[in-house]
Amino acid sequence: MKKLSLFFVFTLFALTACGNEEDTEATDTSEVSEETEDESSNSEEGKSDEIYEIGDTTQVESYEFDANYEVTVNSLDLVKEYDGQPVGDVIINAPESVFLGVVNLTVQNISEEPIVIGEYVFPDIIESDREGGGDQFIFDFSEEDLNQELAVDEEAIFDLVYSMDSELGSGGYYLKFENGMPTETTYNLPIK
Repeated sequence: MKKLSLFFVFTLFALTACGNEEDTEATDTSEVSEETEDESSNSEEGKSDEIYEIGDTTQVESYEFDANYEVTVNSLDLVKEYDGQPVGDVIINAPESVFLGVVNLTVQNISEEPIVIGEYVFPDIIESDREGGGDQFIFDFSEEDLNQELAVDEEAIFDLVYSMDSELGSGGYYLKFENGMPTETTYNLPIK
């Protein structure tokens, strides 16, 4: 009888231990999935899916620095020459489909300290049907404007010039501030 009682107690203990282990695993799994959901929502925090149009004004939050600014894309002009320089002088062996995209911007410093424009404002341009990457503006055309310092609440209006291709960017282009960062801000630049 004693052996039967011990066997019964041992069996009950083993089943209880297994049951607790399964409960622990279920709890751990739900905690992991909650953590994963929290992490994915945090990684997208601040990033807007909204795509702005020419003429819209929005605030751009610098991801790496404490320097925020307000930007308006005023216009996009598609030209074969800018500031007296034809596209062929700027881009060697440029095919006929390549042109210069002149993006006129208004940038206002809304941070609490003066900023040098070129240290914080450097939007990339990418074809709208492509993910990631992007091309920088042609620095030589904008060097003087990018080196100016903006006092708090001061604004500047200037051009950034990009190389564009009507064949590659047949769906248009996006202008991305803070490209690839959680605070990415995107403007639609149609070329047709």
